[in-house]
Amino acid sequence: MDTQNSRRNSERRAPDQRRMPDRRTLKTLADGMRFPTFQEQSVQFLTRYLFFVLGWAFFHLTGTPANLHLSLSAINTIFSVYFVFNTLAFWHAWHVPMHPLRYRLAMWADIALVATCVVNDPYDIPPSLVVFIMIVLGNGMRYGMRMFGEALMGSFAAVMIALSLRIAYGNQGVSAGMLFLNLFGGIVLVYAYILMSRIESARHLLERSSKQDTLTGLMNRRGLIETADALFDRIETYGGMASVMFIDLDQFKRVNDEHGHAKGDEVLCRFADILYENIRSADIAARYGGDEFVILMPETRIEDGEQVAQRIQASFVAWCAERAYQCSASIGLGEAPRDGRSLEPILDKVDAALYHTKANAESGGLQRVDKLPRAAMPATR
Repeated sequence: MDTQNSRRNSERRAPDQRRMPDRRTLKTLADGMRFPTFQEQSVQFLTRYLFFVLGWAFFHLTGTPANLHLSLSAINTIFSVYFVFNTLAFWHAWHVPMHPLRYRLAMWADIALVATCVVNDPYDIPPSLVVFIMIVLGNGMRYGMRMFGEALMGSFAAVMIALSLRIAYGNQGVSAGMLFLNLFGGIVLVYAYILMSRIESARHLLERSSKQDTLTGLMNRRGLIETADALFDRIETYGGMASVMFIDLDQFKRVNDEHGHAKGDEVLCRFADILYENIRSADIAARYGGDEFVILMPETRIEDGEQVAQRIQASFVAWCAERAYQCSASIGLGEAPRDGRSLEPILDKVDAALYHTKANAESGGLQRVDKLPRAAMPATR
């Protein structure tokens, strides 16, 4: 038993039914989006505060122009609302770093504030237009190509609306200098988008290869640990549950010995296919090592997870029987957060359930943690 527990001491760190479009593409919580750390987001929030101060100084320390569409007090009110919103978003990011809706709301707040500044900019060629470049690059480089595209389109639309309002409200018209400023800025942003798309593709390829098992196309242990951390953080913050399976293939070594390693690889790949055929796209399947596999099933009670486990076992046994392989799958099953609030402690218990069923069943056993004899439970660490 100590051996079984010791292998869990290594480092640990989502998303209806059926096979993913490409099982060699690792799942993310939203396609085309990145989820930066709180530290990385903090830099963006501090940059927002910096531009807030510069914007306030722009309207207050350069004299009070007579041709502002909004009064200075109205501009102060808008800046104050933005400051409060940015502060609340900063506080929320500290508690919930991964939140796509907040990313978008903060981006659109940036666009709205800068557009307001452009409309009220007293200069023929408004310098506040340049800030749109910061919005597009700041969001696109942090949150991925989807946010880059949204920021780009949103900024272009805001520029058109702001310049139209400047003309409608009698501010200076669109001069040649302003046209060239917008043309150059647009070219810079489009060029940056093209470069970022290539960089992002290379980054995705590198990230995928570092978190993917090359034989089966499932996540590897590293990918599992990182994804599990995000899942358990979400459960801790918002509530919910997840079923956790630990699977070990019985008599797999015998397949290798009697039929060769090529057939053994075939068994592993087919088992990976069976997993994807019986789980949802929101679920996480990983090859933990050798002939061991782990499945995380968000928002799934252990009773439902047990039914999935039985389908997996039946499908695998039927496939092996067609090829005269004496191979089956033993499964330990638990539920978070009841059996553990992070991956390591729940894997200890699920592994104990797996060990118990392998020791007491001839093959293809299934043991739930909540039905595990007390004597078989691992020591609490």
